[in-house]
Amino acid sequence: MSDAWSSLTGGMGAAAIVFVIIISAACSIVVVAIYHWAVARPRLQSAGDSEKTGPAIDTRSLEDLRNRTAALEAATVGALQHVGFVRFNAFADVGSELSYALAAVDGRGNGFLISSIYSREEVRSYAKAIREFATDKDLSAEERQALDIAVSQAKRRRV
Repeated sequence: MSDAWSSLTGGMGAAAIVFVIIISAACSIVVVAIYHWAVARPRLQSAGDSEKTGPAIDTRSLEDLRNRTAALEAATVGALQHVGFVRFNAFADVGSELSYALAAVDGRGNGFLISSIYSREEVRSYAKAIREFATDKDLSAEERQALDIAVSQAKRRRV
């Protein structure tokens, strides 16, 4: 062992060394018990009391929070939140799916549908109004597909 240990235990016999170790262990246990009884136990009990009763709740602020949440939820119904997008080839001689149909609707099913038809000579864009997930104009297959995607998103959110 180390020189310090040798000088400490140099004149002691084996029985005395064991006695010193036992007394040291007993003193350590007594110190831990006193700490637990005097310091840790009161802290744990006071923490347990607040968990049982819970924190103090201000019912006015809780009601205010509920009202604000309801107002936000009502406002989001009018936001454009469901989108359907389809890319396609409008003509056989034009590749890369440069034409598209885009439908954007809110929670009530109101919104718009934009179609862009790309050809080699020109690009044409069309817009159609959507009311309650329906249009008053005829839709192409791609426009119908874009609107169906937006409607399926709205149905998933409602569930």
